Amino acid sequence: MFVPGHWAAAFINSLAAQGGEAAQGLSALEALASWVKTLPGAVFGSSAADRLEKLLRESVEKTGKPAALINSGPALEIALRFLVLMVRKNVIRHIDSVIDEVKKTLDRKNGIVQVTAEYAFPPEGNFESRLKETIRKRTGAARVDITGQVNTELIGGYRLRIGDEIIDASVRCQLRKLEACLAAGSRYGGN
Repeated sequence: MFVPGHWAAAFINSLAAQGGEAAQGLSALEALASWVKTLPGAVFGSSAADRLEKLLRESVEKTGKPAALINSGPALEIALRFLVLMVRKNVIRHIDSVIDEVKKTLDRKNGIVQVTAEYAFPPEGNFESRLKETIRKRTGAARVDITGQVNTELIGGYRLRIGDEIIDASVRCQLRKLEACLAAGSRYGGN
């Protein structure tokens, strides 16, 4: 069974052991992975890994390294070897979930809380800054990053995803709660 968290931890530990900076390693891994995804057909196995390593090294040299890789120190080499290992082990299809786990791990380490917000309407005034401050105080985070979007399915209010937790302050949710409460009351002899 493939466990993205184990691969993410191995990547981060490799960076630490080699003196690589985690953020640079993540940038290098994302840049190289996006290039690998453009390759036609399936990429897996030892011979494919050897060819891929050669292609990646040539590409980095020819292009003068993408901006994300400039001054990345050992991070580029570690990211390159990591991708080649994933190809060799036939798990390259999971690269996106590994990258997500690396991001989550680095966010936890740096005290960053990622919030996804859905609004019925674009928020007015300083709603997002107040929301960030409230979440920062309650979680003790060093920083709160909010990605917001309008969801036309919401009647009003908002819905937040903070890690694995969902806070639903939408009108639709409140109406469902009211309906359930009224239904429970009628079952127990209420009016």
